[in-house]
Amino acid sequence: MNLTTPSPPDGLLSTMMPSLSPSSVGLSWTTILTILIPSYLLLVRHLRFQRLRSYRTRFPQYFSPDGTPSTAKLSKMSLQDAHQIVMDLSQREFPYLYARSLFFALFKTYAIPSISSLLLATGQLSSHKTASKRATDTEVLMLEMISNPPWEKRGLEALARMNWLHGRWQKAGKIRDGDMLYTLSMFALEPDRWIRRWEWRGVSEIERCAEGVVWREVGGLMGIGFEDLDRFSKNGENGEEVGKEEESGLEWMEKMERWNEWYEDTEMRYEESNAKVAKHTVDLLLLSQPSWLRGLSKEFIGVLMGRRLREAMEYVFPLSWILYFRRWLLLHVSLPRFEWMVLHKLDKDPDPVTGKYHYNVYELDPWYVKPTFWSRWNPSALLRRLSGAPVPGDGGSRYQPEGYSIDEVGPEKLRGQGKEEIEEMVKDLERRRLEVLAKGGVCPAGGGTVGDKGRCPMGLA
Repeated sequence: MNLTTPSPPDGLLSTMMPSLSPSSVGLSWTTILTILIPSYLLLVRHLRFQRLRSYRTRFPQYFSPDGTPSTAKLSKMSLQDAHQIVMDLSQREFPYLYARSLFFALFKTYAIPSISSLLLATGQLSSHKTASKRATDTEVLMLEMISNPPWEKRGLEALARMNWLHGRWQKAGKIRDGDMLYTLSMFALEPDRWIRRWEWRGVSEIERCAEGVVWREVGGLMGIGFEDLDRFSKNGENGEEVGKEEESGLEWMEKMERWNEWYEDTEMRYEESNAKVAKHTVDLLLLSQPSWLRGLSKEFIGVLMGRRLREAMEYVFPLSWILYFRRWLLLHVSLPRFEWMVLHKLDKDPDPVTGKYHYNVYELDPWYVKPTFWSRWNPSALLRRLSGAPVPGDGGSRYQPEGYSIDEVGPEKLRGQGKEEIEEMVKDLERRRLEVLAKGGVCPAGGGTVGDKGRCPMGLA
């Protein structure tokens, strides 16, 4: 007996399961694309600004009833809220240029002769290895300071390490107060400038205020004096007394901007030490590029420098169409970065094997980067291989693939030194940070009050 189920006739099958081609429903591919493409572009436009609009519901205490930021209310912005907003800026809205702007903020300080001459004197730029490590260590410590929540101790440990490393030169009178303030101003201002010029939208008032709150706090804990800024405030220009308690982060950023411009007019000029430091740094950046890309990469670096820095470094004027085209693509074609796409440049938790932290994205040599299949064979790593530049895992232990401990970051000869002094610094920084957090009223990590030692990770013993 044949138990095979007979197939229906072709005509019956076509009747039961009609073709789903566009023509069967009366639509052409042209019509479908005419509907889908505008719909996608409208979706991109809507989602692109969704996070910016969300601030009104996430932080309503800083807005007026009409939905605009209130100057009076912005002066009350807590460090906790400011940190969340800056993390949105740096990790979700503008991660690519924000990270690179911090690198170039450091680079721009090399156009101040007193800074570039000191760097040459220290010998930290005397070789490829020491130069790339110094740049990486600086970025690691700065990221530790601002990316860790203000109620966690880890950021304060990085601050104390930075203070200890600078303290040796400050005691010797080698670092000027103005140069310290200028370096801080670059980290505070340069991301905003890059975003305004090259990104798909500018920084809003509430975001700029948050940047001011975060960097003002960092500068205060680094012992950088702000007295010279007062004459650049709007009230200071009129000879009026400045009320610091009511000054918002936005107002602090505005007077820092004016001071920064004055300092550059006064101090930024071409010197041979500037050009030498610039050459060392640019050569480092180009080493990771194949030879056939280095000409274009050098022009791209020139774009990011800005006119004044190019002149101080004696650099050629570049083309900038690539960044303008990128801005257009992001605004009109690219969907925003979703939460699962957020890239953390530093590990949140220590490596379970080494007990150290890894650095996940690198511009120069792969210092502290964990060698994995992806980190060794992703598109960026393949470009580096074409140029002969190292990728994570190359060189054995040379680039410390096991990761870093904060008390080891810095020049090799100072690795692990100063632990007792730094521990005392951390205790003092904890006390000062708790005073700032108390203004916010709540310890977000534990859910209790800032003074609740049992629930707040920074509760004083």
